[in-house]
Amino acid sequence: MKIAKSTSVLLLLIATISSTSIQVLAQNQNKQATHFENIERINGNDMIERLSSQRNEFIKNGKNGKLPKAEYIINRNKLTVITFNGLDYFVKNNRVTGIKGLDLSEEVLAQITNKLLLLDMVQYNYSDSSEIDFQNDRLFMLTLKMLSTTTKDIAALAKTANPSLNVENNVAKMRLPNVDKSLETSTAQSLVQLYK
Repeated sequence: MKIAKSTSVLLLLIATISSTSIQVLAQNQNKQATHFENIERINGNDMIERLSSQRNEFIKNGKNGKLPKAEYIINRNKLTVITFNGLDYFVKNNRVTGIKGLDLSEEVLAQITNKLLLLDMVQYNYSDSSEIDFQNDRLFMLTLKMLSTTTKDIAALAKTANPSLNVENNVAKMRLPNVDKSLETSTAQSLVQLYK
């Protein structure tokens, strides 16, 4: 009889603990779901394509239409997941804080941030000043292409047997071309000047 009572009390205790654990787990999952629902998600490749198409349409119409609004791609304050070529970049406060599936050092994340933010800032500035200087249309399109190529290069580095190590070792070697090299005699600003 004592054993039956002890067993009953033990089973009741286990059931109570299990019920409480399930409720706590459900509450935590709801909090996590709410946290992740607040994250903005952007398809970076689609955004580059959209910006490029809008600019081509504007140029095709003889610049008679409305100038497309300048938009930042990478420059974000709140937590945003931007997908380029299958890689999810976590961006917050205008810096890449991580890439899903890759274990990268702060130094490499800073290098990636510098490359992408520079190109993003340049494309924004060229887009914003296209109404004043039509040469900027070509430079805007070139900068979008460089941003797309840079993210493709990072994605290619991440498709190896040891992706984190490969990205760590090769990001610093990625060169960032000067958009204005062919315009040395013109009044257009260099990438570095626009970045400052």
